Amino acid sequence: MRHILLATTITLLCGCGWQLRDAQVVPQSVGTLHIATQLENRDFVSELTRALDVYGVEAVSSAAAANYSVVIVNFRQNRHIGTLNASGRVAEYQLNEDVDFLIANATGTPLTPLFTASVERSYEIQESDILSSENEERLVKREMREEIVRQILNRLKVLPEQNKSVEGLLPAEALLPAEAPQPAEALPKTEQ
Repeated sequence: MRHILLATTITLLCGCGWQLRDAQVVPQSVGTLHIATQLENRDFVSELTRALDVYGVEAVSSAAAANYSVVIVNFRQNRHIGTLNASGRVAEYQLNEDVDFLIANATGTPLTPLFTASVERSYEIQESDILSSENEERLVKREMREEIVRQILNRLKVLPEQNKSVEGLLPAEALLPAEAPQPAEALPKTEQ
């Protein structure tokens, strides 16, 4: 009886489309990817590179050798006071991270408009244990980086399908909205 119940549960879960979180987010058909950035925040870039490696996508150092490029335009981190306690001291901080990026093909033509991946979290300050509050802030920031990376990876998963649907029919510029500025023109050229 247990085996029948287990088999039925598994069949129902598979049949309804349920899957583990982040299961095969980026298809391997993306091939190779170049991360173009002028950022000083190397933690974010290494987190993105590590996540790509997990999904079998090779991050290469040259845009010419890559099928696609993720161009990181801007990375912003902010910390604001969220709440004050009764004595007027900080009780909670609010953290914000935003990453502006676009995806380009092997020739450097943008395939997407400029996207912003953003995440917001808050954490409480324990006046009696400042060290644990600092550790909590580090943990929250790491989780925020992981969420930003997840948002970028979600944009990458539609690229092979997007290229198949328009290949030979429209130039890559047709994928950009007409009113959007060409963000790649405003970027400094990266050395290859």
